[in-house]
Amino acid sequence: MGQQRPANHRKEHIMKNLTIALSIAAAVFASSAVSAQESAEYSGYTGFVSTKTRAQVQEELHLAQQRGEIRDGEQYSEFKVDAAPAKTRAEVKAELAAYRKTHAEVSDDVAAL
Repeated sequence: MGQQRPANHRKEHIMKNLTIALSIAAAVFASSAVSAQESAEYSGYTGFVSTKTRAQVQEELHLAQQRGEIRDGEQYSEFKVDAAPAKTRAEVKAELAAYRKTHAEVSDDVAAL
């Protein structure tokens, strides 16, 4: 025949489980309350009043994309540079060769150039 647990042991077990369940419930409640509070505090900037229509803004966006000022929604895109480099490759190589004559610590390996 099975042994019966004393009533005190069973009561302790129930209290332990209840304490764990209440701790978990409190943690879940606290985290959801914090989450709700964070989203409630920020409601966006509501003082903005547009002076342009949606169509005007879309047209400006389209023109800026065509000019290369905006690419695929990037916030800070690199602008196109229409200027040529200041020196040619041959000029840079000649300058490096002249520099090497006075600076022995610079490698002579020009294969990588």
